Amino acid sequence: MQSPKNWPKDWIVHKFGGTSVADAACFRRVADIVEARAEPRQAIVLSACRGVTDALFSVVATAEAQGETAGELAALRKRHSDIAEELLSSNEAAPYLAALDADLDDIKGVLQTIKLTRSAAPSARDLIAGYGEIWSSRLFARFLDAQGKRAVQWCDARTVLVVDWGPLGPAVDWRESQSNLSRALASDFQGALVITGFVASDRRGAQTTLGRNGSDFSASIFGVLLDAAEINIWTDVEGVLSADPRRVPDATVIDQLSYNEAMELAYFGAKVLHPQTMAPAVKRGTPIWIKSTFAPERPGTLICAAP
Repeated sequence: MQSPKNWPKDWIVHKFGGTSVADAACFRRVADIVEARAEPRQAIVLSACRGVTDALFSVVATAEAQGETAGELAALRKRHSDIAEELLSSNEAAPYLAALDADLDDIKGVLQTIKLTRSAAPSARDLIAGYGEIWSSRLFARFLDAQGKRAVQWCDARTVLVVDWGPLGPAVDWRESQSNLSRALASDFQGALVITGFVASDRRGAQTTLGRNGSDFSASIFGVLLDAAEINIWTDVEGVLSADPRRVPDATVIDQLSYNEAMELAYFGAKVLHPQTMAPAVKRGTPIWIKSTFAPERPGTLICAAP
């Protein structure tokens, strides 16, 4: 793993999952959280809006079955256009909607090929599945920028992260990814860097994904690339629980865990970070906080080298 560029040591990474950006009210809540923390340099990694990635996989399956995909695509457009029109002025929403329509036209072209062959190549499936994060992050960046409180830059992770897929999953090309980020981001940037989770590119430049839990992995990777002081994973639970609350009603949030303890809990099925997604942060010794978007005042769970 290459040493990070000499970035300032005050970068903080925040990752928000699909439930955290499910609708316009959720987008506002996320903006309130990051604005309230008043950190000079924030990297904000977003998942797709809740259910969108599954909907995109469904569109691919429909095309493979030679079904009609127009209705599914129209529903995806309406979902995002409704959020955009609620969050942005008409002038601010117009370029976002134009980009959304261009993306949907690209998807239609890929779907036509899938219909003809009755089979989706992995590259085509990855291409389509990754649009959810592009749409959510692009929208959030426009919304945050419209607040006018600080500089906002959108980062398309497909132009930064380079990975090789192997038997054990995606392996990051740290040298190339670091070089790409150095070109994309000024070293003295202050403000919010809004990043697409889940997506990356392979060595040929073709779009790919980081697999399941990919946005958590994105947060961990960018934490290393930026030499971040900490990573915050915002989700719909208040931290790592001592037991499954469906079976143990009085389960409590664990204040602090070591990396090894968190990995053991994940192995036994606890709702916590997947070991692979934690690996880059663990190697760098970056603390990880698990917190709730819906109860940001709660302390959450700290995962670090030595509790």
